[in-house]
Amino acid sequence: MSKNIVFKKTLVAHALTMAFGVAALPGLAMAQEAQRVEITGSSIKRVDSETALPVQIVTKAEIAQSGVTSTQDLLASISAVSAGGSISNASGAGTSTGGLSTISLRGIGDSRTLVLVNGRRLAPFASGGGTVVNVNSIPLAAIERVEILKDGASGIYGSDAMAGVVNFILKTKYDGIEISSQLGSPTTSGGGQNGRASIVAGFGTESGISGVVSGSYEKEKALFGKDRSYAKSANNFPYYGAGATGQGNIQGTWTPGGGDDQATGGSGYGNPMAASGQCGAIGMVAYPGLSSKKQKYCAYDSGPDVGLTPDRELINFTGNLNYKVNDSLQLFADAMYSQSKVTQTFQASPARSDFFDTDALFDTKKVERALLLYPNNPAYQTIAVPYLNQIGQSSMIGKPLAITARVKDFGQRSGVDTADQYRMVIGAKGTIANQDYEVAYATNKSKLTSNVTSGYFSQVAYAQAINDPNSGWNPWAPGGVQNAALTSKIQAAAFAGDYLSATSKLDTFDAKIAGDLFNLGNAPVQYAAGAQSTKQNYALNPSQVYIDGDIAGLGGTIVPLDKSRTINSFFAEVNVPVLKNLDGNVSVRNDRYSDVGNTTNYKANVRYQPVKSVLLRTSYGTGFRAPTLVDLWYPQTLGTSAQFDDPTTNQFSIQANQKSGGNPDLKPEKSKQFSMGIVLQPTNNLSLSLDWFRIRISDYISTPTEQEIVDGFRRGDPTYAKSVIVDASNNITRLIAVTANAGTADVQGLDVAANWKDKFSFGGLNVNLNGTYMNKFDQTSPGGQLYGKVGTLVNDVAGTATPVIGSNSGGVILRWKHQLSATWTRDAWATTFIQNYSSSYRTKNTTQDLPNFIGDSQIYDLNVTYTGIKNATLAVGVKNLFDKKPDVFIPATNQFQSGYDIYQYDPRGRFLYVTASYKFK
Repeated sequence: MSKNIVFKKTLVAHALTMAFGVAALPGLAMAQEAQRVEITGSSIKRVDSETALPVQIVTKAEIAQSGVTSTQDLLASISAVSAGGSISNASGAGTSTGGLSTISLRGIGDSRTLVLVNGRRLAPFASGGGTVVNVNSIPLAAIERVEILKDGASGIYGSDAMAGVVNFILKTKYDGIEISSQLGSPTTSGGGQNGRASIVAGFGTESGISGVVSGSYEKEKALFGKDRSYAKSANNFPYYGAGATGQGNIQGTWTPGGGDDQATGGSGYGNPMAASGQCGAIGMVAYPGLSSKKQKYCAYDSGPDVGLTPDRELINFTGNLNYKVNDSLQLFADAMYSQSKVTQTFQASPARSDFFDTDALFDTKKVERALLLYPNNPAYQTIAVPYLNQIGQSSMIGKPLAITARVKDFGQRSGVDTADQYRMVIGAKGTIANQDYEVAYATNKSKLTSNVTSGYFSQVAYAQAINDPNSGWNPWAPGGVQNAALTSKIQAAAFAGDYLSATSKLDTFDAKIAGDLFNLGNAPVQYAAGAQSTKQNYALNPSQVYIDGDIAGLGGTIVPLDKSRTINSFFAEVNVPVLKNLDGNVSVRNDRYSDVGNTTNYKANVRYQPVKSVLLRTSYGTGFRAPTLVDLWYPQTLGTSAQFDDPTTNQFSIQANQKSGGNPDLKPEKSKQFSMGIVLQPTNNLSLSLDWFRIRISDYISTPTEQEIVDGFRRGDPTYAKSVIVDASNNITRLIAVTANAGTADVQGLDVAANWKDKFSFGGLNVNLNGTYMNKFDQTSPGGQLYGKVGTLVNDVAGTATPVIGSNSGGVILRWKHQLSATWTRDAWATTFIQNYSSSYRTKNTTQDLPNFIGDSQIYDLNVTYTGIKNATLAVGVKNLFDKKPDVFIPATNQFQSGYDIYQYDPRGRFLYVTASYKFK
């Protein structure tokens, strides 16, 4: 192997290199020998501080100065995470996320951003179909730095790297023992408090053995809607209103044993309490609109009861061990284990006839699929009869009535998701014939166990108790209090315990070799080549009650799944020094899947440095994303949909049965990406970079959202003609949403970065800017409708403000987002002031069908660090320094929280924290 290139950065240049990816240009300062290193995005080791690909680096020091409390918080500050799908908020109120938090570069979806740890894959999270990595399983305390490749990289890494790669580099070298802790709390009362403690220890011996171990514990308390003024109610007219299923709405008449008049819908013939202005007496609110039968009805205000952030607990252990056998051989191993427990608490479950359609036990137990009020019931005669006469529906009198319920008998829903992540890597690396080699075996597993503790019940058992003709059930009882006998009988329907376990496994053997082929001029032609073999498995094991779909609030029927596949891959990369200041790089990779065939992808890039202060770079490549095992093989089943609006029947925030599932005919998505950029260093203390990017995706794997299906059906789009089923009253009773290769995406924008640093009599000053401007994000729906998604959650289609496709999976595509930081240092003090800026965007229209906008957001953070005590570091900080409140947000698709955008705003508000660490040497 040729001798490593001589390269040393000045102090200023080094700072620029480590500052948010704006590196000093190579060649500005050369003095002594340095080691080649492998940068994310290439398998070839090099010493250049700026490659042909845009790589942003976030260091340990920057993580500490930011005051983030979780890995999810850290990634939310990255400017390239400026768009929809960026962070799947772990709060997930009203849904079963398992505590999943993910990242999406460029907004094209978390399944199209590859997450690595020390350059290797983690097993996908067991929740959500085993498709993406849960970033919150990676502890902040163990992270040495994060490398973000903001360019497609399937030619190097294979599937899922369409938008880029996020590589978490954990500590591998450390001398001594360091303990640290952090405590933080919002300044507004309620929950949201956070604490973290960690220990890191490293050692090395003269015999060539070295290692690092770490352990950490994180704890965060839940925060609820009632704790925040802007979220304490789901009613904020004229912006939005609570349309969730309420108590005591009359769906219609019901014929026991079946008939043509079976009632559906959540509001139907209205509510006697609404007609008399007494919705509050039964814990509901009067909805300002009318039902499909043009009657007043009661809705449920879920705002106070919804969890804004969950109760979260994380323990983690990491370790690595290295043994230098000799100068040509080194053995290594690393391991990681994390366990997170996320407790979700949110609103009580609804119950009504159409929600029971997916529950097979109703037929087995011969129970009517509705909550029935019989004519012999006192409440029927004293409340229902006068009301039906009042609204001109006397023909209904004498027939059983189907009634809706918001079942508070069991309290609020609460459950605990326990997620375990295991990882072990063993391998060897060294040199043979002056060529570098590395072989390794990695085994990864993600396991999820979901348990409910309160608020859940058997639908069949509950309906059976209510439907007893002698039950005396009064759906309009003050405070919902029933007679003692019925109350006791209802409690027998309560359900608690484990209901789901899932496991995702990933076992990989990889081998690669790299080195110099020959010299071209005075520089070597470098190469890397290798192979991987991977076995992937996903198993979903619901309990029998979950299979039956009998537990209210769990979302309907879930069926077992156990599927595996193998992936064999080969890759090669060559870097050619065409001229002294011009490098060309080509990489190619072939992946063979046992279930979806094979694909070959490549990447080519050029790096040109005409003068020392200017670097030009460009790249072009192809990418792919293989359909997941769930995408392919999950059986099509009936469940309960997310909330949607149906203006045609004047019903909002409603739910219906939904048929969904996988598609064995899916093929991989394909992409093409192009980037070009310039890096400038006009002076020794100033560095600038601009990188333009474009990504085009075809054969987009997607499942249309509930709102997209309904809107398409209502406007007569033939694509959705068979995707919606309505009853005789035009109420939607069922949706059909199956995964398919449908649509395209065209994304382009500009990354901007700058760094300036200097010293003055009053101390040192360092200013960093990282921003992303999204010029275009056009995506076509399965029906061929083109949506422009930048800066808006809705498009005007056929005169209607229609939610853009994908708006339910990560929110808006921001036009512009940046983080600007300034750090002042003097002696043992360092003060960092950060501005987090995001541009305005359009939300769903108001209830009066007027456009609504979220204004530009400027949130400021402050951190003061003191290192004047030997081996100790103390810091105090505040996030959202001026306690900025969110603008009124109207979600375009399903979101249970009210008043703010869960993907853009931290409901903790102003957050104070203190940290301390001490190192024993």
